[in-house]
Amino acid sequence: MAIQLNERDQLIFRLIDEHEVLLEKHISWFIAGDEKPVLIRDRLRKLFYLDFLLCQRHGSKLPWWTTPTKPLVYMLSPMARKMHGFGENQEDVLDSDFQRHHLEIANLRMLFLVAQKNGIISDLTWTTFKRERQVETGLNARVTFKHGGETKSLGLVNNPEVSDISVQHLLKSQLAEKLDWTLVITREEADQKAVKASLAALGEKVLFSTHQDLYREGIMSSTWQNLDNANINLATGLTLTTPTYMASYTSPPIAV
Repeated sequence: MAIQLNERDQLIFRLIDEHEVLLEKHISWFIAGDEKPVLIRDRLRKLFYLDFLLCQRHGSKLPWWTTPTKPLVYMLSPMARKMHGFGENQEDVLDSDFQRHHLEIANLRMLFLVAQKNGIISDLTWTTFKRERQVETGLNARVTFKHGGETKSLGLVNNPEVSDISVQHLLKSQLAEKLDWTLVITREEADQKAVKASLAALGEKVLFSTHQDLYREGIMSSTWQNLDNANINLATGLTLTTPTYMASYTSPPIAV
């Protein structure tokens, strides 16, 4: 029996096109809004059988991906992209580095959603930048939210390669995007030293953290550091003497 596409299906397609690769849990969190994340696995599989959505395993590139405990990765088929007005994807979405990078960006979005769910921030908006916009701005995403009655605008850079960093683009983005902070998230602390050196021109407007710290402490309670290695409160911009942890932090379903 044919399945009639509904508004949620259209939203699923838009999210997959926006992030280029997602997990089932990511999608359920993103479409749930302020409500409890919904289970949409059956719906995704029905769409897959209709060939509106293709699911591909990664074989030898990511051998752990085919284990029963790992969710499947979904990506739009060429037919679905054409039907919904999305441009042809020229990226190698099966590449393991591409997968990891885009899943990390999706994880950051979930961390902001957790902060909103816990009442720490409100009115969260998120924009993922595609390759053309990334080249133009140097950013992977832009996020705005309210905290203490004030609206904050952030630009996010996920695990940048020093050779690919464009300080001029990031400086322009701080003005054009009206950013309060440019957040640079690396996978390991060891990666930060070289990145910090290359971003010295950004001055007080750039903060650094690692994925491990953010997953453990939360996006707003993590110990963000400036170029001088001082701990900064993301919401207020004040220097902290000791890290502040969320007592009631509930970790989201992070992809590993």
